[in-house]
Amino acid sequence: MAAIIFVAAALAVAAMLLWGIGSAVARVVGIILLIDGLGGIALHSSALAGTHYVTEAAIGLGLWLAGHWLYAIKHRLWRSHLALVIWRLPGLSLLAPIPTR
Repeated sequence: MAAIIFVAAALAVAAMLLWGIGSAVARVVGIILLIDGLGGIALHSSALAGTHYVTEAAIGLGLWLAGHWLYAIKHRLWRSHLALVIWRLPGLSLLAPIPTR
Protein backbone atom coordinates (compact mmCIF):
# COMPACT_ATOMS: atom_id res chain seq x y z
CA MET A 1 0.00 0.00 0.00
CA ALA A 2 2.84 2.41 0.81
CA ALA A 3 4.42 1.72 -2.59
CA ILE A 4 1.21 2.68 -4.36
CA ILE A 5 1.01 5.94 -2.43
CA PHE A 6 4.68 6.67 -3.19
CA VAL A 7 4.17 6.04 -6.93
CA ALA A 8 1.05 8.21 -6.97
CA ALA A 9 2.91 11.03 -5.19
CA ALA A 10 5.85 10.74 -7.58
CA LEU A 11 3.50 10.90 -10.58
CA ALA A 12 1.76 13.95 -9.10
CA VAL A 13 5.09 15.75 -8.61
CA ALA A 14 6.20 14.81 -12.15
CA ALA A 15 2.92 16.13 -13.57
CA MET A 16 3.28 19.42 -11.69
CA LEU A 17 6.87 19.85 -12.90
CA LEU A 18 5.85 19.02 -16.46
CA TRP A 19 3.03 21.55 -16.33
CA GLY A 20 5.17 24.21 -14.65
CA ILE A 21 8.44 24.11 -16.56
CA GLY A 22 7.96 21.35 -19.12
CA SER A 23 7.30 23.56 -22.12
CA ALA A 24 10.42 25.68 -21.57
CA VAL A 25 12.64 22.67 -20.94
CA ALA A 26 11.29 20.82 -23.98
CA ARG A 27 11.83 23.84 -26.23
CA VAL A 28 15.38 24.50 -25.01
CA VAL A 29 16.51 20.86 -25.06
CA GLY A 30 14.78 20.34 -28.39
CA ILE A 31 16.52 23.25 -30.10
CA ILE A 32 19.90 22.15 -28.69
CA LEU A 33 19.39 18.61 -30.01
CA LEU A 34 18.16 19.91 -33.36
CA ILE A 35 21.17 22.20 -33.83
CA ASP A 36 23.58 19.49 -32.71
CA GLY A 37 22.00 16.91 -35.01
CA LEU A 38 21.99 19.22 -38.03
CA GLY A 39 25.58 20.25 -37.29
CA GLY A 40 26.60 16.61 -37.09
CA ILE A 41 24.92 15.90 -40.41
CA ALA A 42 26.73 18.85 -42.01
CA LEU A 43 30.14 17.93 -40.59
CA HIS A 44 29.98 14.13 -40.84
CA SER A 45 27.82 13.52 -43.89
CA SER A 46 29.52 10.33 -44.99
CA ALA A 47 28.05 6.90 -45.46
CA LEU A 48 29.85 5.72 -42.33
CA ALA A 49 28.25 8.35 -40.08
CA GLY A 50 25.08 6.31 -39.68
CA THR A 51 21.71 7.64 -38.64
CA HIS A 52 22.69 8.96 -35.22
CA TYR A 53 22.61 12.62 -36.26
CA VAL A 54 19.37 12.27 -38.20
CA THR A 55 17.74 10.62 -35.19
CA GLU A 56 19.08 13.33 -32.88
CA ALA A 57 17.73 16.10 -35.14
CA ALA A 58 14.33 14.39 -35.39
CA ILE A 59 14.08 13.98 -31.61
CA GLY A 60 15.09 17.62 -31.19
CA LEU A 61 12.42 18.80 -33.61
CA GLY A 62 9.85 16.63 -31.85
CA LEU A 63 10.76 18.01 -28.43
CA TRP A 64 10.66 21.57 -29.73
CA LEU A 65 7.21 21.00 -31.22
CA ALA A 66 6.01 19.30 -28.03
CA GLY A 67 7.20 22.26 -25.96
CA HIS A 68 5.26 24.67 -28.15
CA TRP A 69 2.20 22.40 -28.03
CA LEU A 70 2.28 22.39 -24.23
CA TYR A 71 2.78 26.16 -24.14
CA ALA A 72 -0.23 26.62 -26.45
CA ILE A 73 -2.40 24.51 -24.15
CA LYS A 74 -1.35 26.46 -21.06
CA HIS A 75 -1.50 30.00 -22.43
CA ARG A 76 -3.98 29.66 -25.34
CA LEU A 77 -1.48 31.31 -27.74
CA TRP A 78 1.58 30.29 -29.71
CA ARG A 79 4.98 31.11 -28.22
CA SER A 80 6.55 32.06 -31.57
CA HIS A 81 5.41 32.81 -35.08
CA LEU A 82 7.61 29.99 -36.40
CA ALA A 83 5.77 27.49 -34.21
CA LEU A 84 2.44 28.79 -35.49
CA VAL A 85 3.58 28.42 -39.09
CA ILE A 86 4.82 24.86 -38.50
CA TRP A 87 1.64 23.85 -36.64
CA ARG A 88 -0.36 25.17 -39.64
CA LEU A 89 1.04 22.43 -41.87
CA PRO A 90 -1.70 20.08 -43.11
CA GLY A 91 -0.83 17.04 -40.97
CA LEU A 92 0.08 18.94 -37.82
CA SER A 93 -2.90 21.30 -37.90
CA LEU A 94 -5.13 18.39 -36.93
CA LEU A 95 -3.09 17.90 -33.74
CA ALA A 96 -2.83 21.57 -32.79
CA PRO A 97 -4.37 22.31 -29.38
CA ILE A 98 -5.60 25.77 -30.43
CA PRO A 99 -6.71 27.16 -33.81
CA THR A 100 -3.92 27.97 -36.24
CA ARG A 101 -5.93 30.07 -38.71
